[in-house]
Amino acid sequence: MRTKPKHPRKWLRPAAVEREYQQYLRGIAQDVAQACETVIIPVLPGLRQDDYRDIPESEGWYERLRAAFLEAGALIALPGMTQRIVAFAASIERFNRAQFHAVLRSAYGVDIFKGEPWLAEALSQWEAENIKLIRSIPQQALDRMHGKIVSAVRSGTPTAKLAEWIRNEYGVARSRADLIARDQVGKLNGQLTEERQTRIGVRSYKWRGSLDERERDEHVAREGETFRWDDPPEDGHPGEPILCRCWAEPVLPLLEDIEGLVYTDPMPARGFSRTRKGPPA
Repeated sequence: MRTKPKHPRKWLRPAAVEREYQQYLRGIAQDVAQACETVIIPVLPGLRQDDYRDIPESEGWYERLRAAFLEAGALIALPGMTQRIVAFAASIERFNRAQFHAVLRSAYGVDIFKGEPWLAEALSQWEAENIKLIRSIPQQALDRMHGKIVSAVRSGTPTAKLAEWIRNEYGVARSRADLIARDQVGKLNGQLTEERQTRIGVRSYKWRGSLDERERDEHVAREGETFRWDDPPEDGHPGEPILCRCWAEPVLPLLEDIEGLVYTDPMPARGFSRTRKGPPA
């Protein structure tokens, strides 16, 4: 046990959870593609602007296209989505909690615990935001396709070109799925890191990044700089900027200054451990 902390170990990212979430969202993007192949592509040959009076209120091509898109949307049901999102949030939280304890253990030589009544609300907010984002994957993809098809038909674009364009759009939905997965896992992990650090009395952190070709120049320039949790950089703390993979290395207080301290004092020589509240005697 050390009253003065050692340099803490690296706080790892939940990369495996991110990959799993990415695969789940890519599956939704694939559902969009399948729905289009099933009900949108087949109606394209019948779409022709014969008369400018063929407006949305008519029974012409526009109405047939509208009905096809409604059917495509109904095919993308997203079964069990809420349960999956809750499970992903729980996985990110468990990973972050394990990193929190590992970092403190590496610094102080003891396991430190603190009640977390704020946790349920933080997870619920992330879950609600991600449910909205996931629903936007098919909504945005279908809305974009519908608008493009209407414009193309009115300009006389051949059916073969329409089908080719729609299939190229599948990649847009997949890219959006990838962005959501990578960004949202990092955001929740960063938020939990901030909450856990500040609630034990950590006031500041050193900016740490991946230092690879994907990292922003301005984030590379911050490497090793110290920031206060109550005074964030212009674009936010680590994990807050879109697709940010940086992390906050805590500037740890003395063990006796940790707020609400409850710690487990390892005693391997005697074969057991004991739990104490407050600073060590």
